[in-house]
Amino acid sequence: MISTALFVSLMLQAKPDTLTLGLRQAMDAARKDAYQAESARSKSRELQAKVGESRSALLPHVGATASDAIRSIDLPAMGFSFPVAAGSEPFPNLIGPFNAQDARINGRIALFDAPAWKHYQTAKLDMAKGKWDAAAAEENVALAAAEAYFALSRERALVDSRRSELALASQLSDLTRAQKQAGSATLIEVLRADGQVSTASSALAAASGAEEQARYVLLRILGMPLDRFPVLSDTLSLKDVATSAPRSAGDLGAPVVRPEVEAAEIEKRSALATRDAFTAAYLPSLELSGDYGLSGRRLNSRAEWTENIALQLNWNLWDGGKRESQSRQLTERARQADLRSRDVRLGAEEDERVSRTAMNASKEVARFALDRVRFAEQEEALSRERFKSGGSGNLEVISAQASVSLAHQAYIDALYAYNRAMLEFLKASNRLSEI
Repeated sequence: MISTALFVSLMLQAKPDTLTLGLRQAMDAARKDAYQAESARSKSRELQAKVGESRSALLPHVGATASDAIRSIDLPAMGFSFPVAAGSEPFPNLIGPFNAQDARINGRIALFDAPAWKHYQTAKLDMAKGKWDAAAAEENVALAAAEAYFALSRERALVDSRRSELALASQLSDLTRAQKQAGSATLIEVLRADGQVSTASSALAAASGAEEQARYVLLRILGMPLDRFPVLSDTLSLKDVATSAPRSAGDLGAPVVRPEVEAAEIEKRSALATRDAFTAAYLPSLELSGDYGLSGRRLNSRAEWTENIALQLNWNLWDGGKRESQSRQLTERARQADLRSRDVRLGAEEDERVSRTAMNASKEVARFALDRVRFAEQEEALSRERFKSGGSGNLEVISAQASVSLAHQAYIDALYAYNRAMLEFLKASNRLSEI
C-alpha cells in the first residue's frame, strides 16, 4: 500500500514540459488565446467591416462598360416604313449586319436616402455592441481561467494534505508495530493502523487523479498542449479585497460599467435604429446618375461622344402592407431589447451585492476552518503522545487523525470557496484587472 502511494508521488514528480504560471498570466493568456475571446473579436471585426458595407450606399458609385456588338435591324419590325418614288429601288427592310462599339463611364450617387442612412447608423451601433461583446467574452474566459487555476491549486493542496496524512498513518503503523513488539499493543491495533495506511493511500490516489483532471481543464481553457505541467506561482489565500471600486469624483455614485450591460444597452438602441430605418422607407429617395462615352461604327470610322444625366425620384407609395408589418415586428423587437437591457442591468447590480455577501461570508468560514485545523492538529499530537506513553490505544490516535483530515479538507474547501467568491465579486464590479 505504501508502494502505491510512492508510485503516485513519483508520477507527480515527473513534470514534462514544465510551465511556471501565475494567476494574472493565466488570465491574460485566456483573454488572448481562448476560443471564446478570439471568436468574439472576430465577430467584432466582421461587424466593423459591415459598417463599410452600409456606408457604401451613401457614397458615389462609379463604373465602366464597353461592348463590341454585331447587329442587324429589321425596319418594318420596328415600325419604320419609307415611301418609295416611282422608278426608284425600294429602301431595304433589313440593315446589317454591322459592327457597333460603345465604351462609357457611368456613375450614380444618392442625394437623399433616409433608410440607407439609418441602416448605416444601425451598423455603427452593431459595431459598438460587438466591441462590448468581445470585452465581455474576454472577461468571461479570464474568470474561467482564474477559477480553473484556483481549482488546480485546491486539488494540489489536497494532494499535499493527503501525503501528510499518509505520512502520519505510516508513522502510526510503525509505532504500533514497535509497541506490539514491546508487548504494549495488540494485533488488532496493528491491523487497525495498517488499515489507516490503506485508507490514506486510497485518498492520495483519488486526490492525484482529481489533480490531473483539474490540470487538463486549466490547460484546455488556456489553449495549451495537455502534456504541459503548470507550476502555479500563486496559491489559495485569504487576500483582502476592497468591497467598493475606486471612482473619480465625477463618477461618484455612478453604477459599475460592465461590458454585458453596455452591450445590452447598445442592442436596445440598435433595435430602435433598425425600426426607424424601415419607417424611413415611407420617404422618397433622390438619386443622381449619368454616363459619358464613345459610340460608333467601326466600318465607316464614325464615332460620337454621348452623355446622359438624370435626376431620379423613387417613392414606394404602397407595398401591400409589408412595411407596416415589419415596423410592428421591429417595435416589439425593440421592446424586447429594452426589457433585456433592464434585466441585465438589474442582474449586474444583484451579482455585485450577492457576490460581496458570499465573499465576506466565505472568508469568515475559512477563518473558523483554520482554527479547527489548529485544534485538530493539537488533538492529534496529544493523542499520539498518550499512545507512545501507553496511556491509550491507537484508536484514539486514528480518530484524531481522521479529524485532522476532515479539518484540512474543510479549510482547503473554504479557501477555495473564498477565492472563487472573490473572483465573482471582482468580475461583478468590473475589477478583474486588479488581480
